[in-house]
Amino acid sequence: MRILKEEYILGQSIAKNLAGIAESIRLDLSLGTNPGLKSGTFTGKVKDASGMPIPEATVILFNEDYSVHHNTLTGGDGIFIFPSLEPNLKYHAYAKAPGFMLSEGISFEIHENKTMETEFVLTSDSEEIKSIIVGTVKNIEGSPISTATVELYKNADKKPLYLTFVNEDGRFIICDLEPSLYFLKINAPGYFSEEFPVEITQPQAITIFEAVLKEDLKASKGIVTGIITDSENNPLANTDVILFRIGENGSQTPVAYTRSNNEGIYLFVNVPQGEYYVNSSRKITME
Repeated sequence: MRILKEEYILGQSIAKNLAGIAESIRLDLSLGTNPGLKSGTFTGKVKDASGMPIPEATVILFNEDYSVHHNTLTGGDGIFIFPSLEPNLKYHAYAKAPGFMLSEGISFEIHENKTMETEFVLTSDSEEIKSIIVGTVKNIEGSPISTATVELYKNADKKPLYLTFVNEDGRFIICDLEPSLYFLKINAPGYFSEEFPVEITQPQAITIFEAVLKEDLKASKGIVTGIITDSENNPLANTDVILFRIGENGSQTPVAYTRSNNEGIYLFVNVPQGEYYVNSSRKITME
């Protein structure tokens, strides 16, 4: 391929005024050598498996260390060109187009005033035409709930198609979805379970979804449990166990009472958040 190059950088002189009759002016101009004069060219075509050109495909060029050097789009004929690459360096190139998988990489070295030509053949990606749901799960204060699980159902079918977990930001992603009506069932400890309808109306859609869960005040309360033993680590049955709550001012208030079972285990449920300790003793009848 023959490519014309500018030997010098396009220059511009100063401006002078030509005013008098038969007057002459002198406009000198010094041209700088084009630093890209010895550069190389990388060009080629992007096509599908049948050989048809793929317009508006992205071709991205990396340096040797895989930092991005430049990118461009193919024309209607599938052709791309990088006309001024620094010579004697190594490059890596990839091509990608909507509905197609990322190409295998091509590694090459450009030489002075040389042209590197290649072809990218892209494989259709049937999964890419499908849709995704990007969601977040929050409480009524707007804080993310990082312990939630998300189940996906189609229409009224109660058989889950997909199960995922949110991350620490309360975010989840469900991929590879066809256009349809779906339901999301979201569960999180301490919150009421909720179902939300989500409709995907077209392929390649990104549906952004936000779920707000209401706190289950009863379920959100905690449990205090333990084992009462004697000095030899033997479990003590039928001991009195009193739960004390420590207030912000250091006050100590008894709030619940129970007894240990035959294994020495005691249990307090539906305990609000706070700081607690227990007292325990067991009475015997002396004859």
